[in-house]
Amino acid sequence: MKIVTSSALALSLLACAAVSLPGAASAEPSRFSPTPTPTIAAPGTQIGGISLLTIPLGCSSAGASDVASRHHSLTNTSGHSIPKGTVLSWTASNKGSGKVTLTSDLAPNGTVDVSEPGQTNGYTCTGSFIPPNVDLVLKSVSWSSPTVATVVITNASPWRDAGASTLRVQRMKCLSSQLSVVDHAVGTIAKGASITVNLNLAKTDADYLQATANATGNLAELSTANNGGKSPDFGSNKSCTPQ
Repeated sequence: MKIVTSSALALSLLACAAVSLPGAASAEPSRFSPTPTPTIAAPGTQIGGISLLTIPLGCSSAGASDVASRHHSLTNTSGHSIPKGTVLSWTASNKGSGKVTLTSDLAPNGTVDVSEPGQTNGYTCTGSFIPPNVDLVLKSVSWSSPTVATVVITNASPWRDAGASTLRVQRMKCLSSQLSVVDHAVGTIAKGASITVNLNLAKTDADYLQATANATGNLAELSTANNGGKSPDFGSNKSCTPQ
């Protein structure tokens, strides 16, 4: 992907080649040197007293070889795919700076090229991004015994720890008739980690279990589409699926 920016125009993504400005000299390819995988940066800018987490990116420049424009190659050195919609930022040592929004996921070691009009005279650059919100995933819900329901929740974010949330588990009859419901407080889930929750819920006359992570929505998430699920009993019980 290539991005062209100017002080008068918004950033735009270009495929395969950079746009040349009228009268500007042709740009040489960026001389890119791989950057070692970074560690998570310390909290940086504060908004409303809340520290923002920033993750460094690799950034290389064309330097003095191109006197018409700044040319950067931002590289995903985080070790994880950066999702579509994330804003990448860059700053040049000669006071240039800008942002670009990803229009597709950026794979590990993937690059985004950025060009901005302006004299370079030799410079270096740095890049970073603020990672997306946490992403809780309900991995499974089932009865581990006739009296105990077991739920596994994963925090799919590789960058952020998930704060406290609420797990909701429902004992269900076919079709979608609730027998009982339990809300259970879930503590912090570290980035990339999973937790297992065991609840005293007797199976008795219930046909299946239904569970929802972050049921009250107090956590801002990258996606909530993966927060819910049903126990295997739902699929194996023919009376739960209209024929």
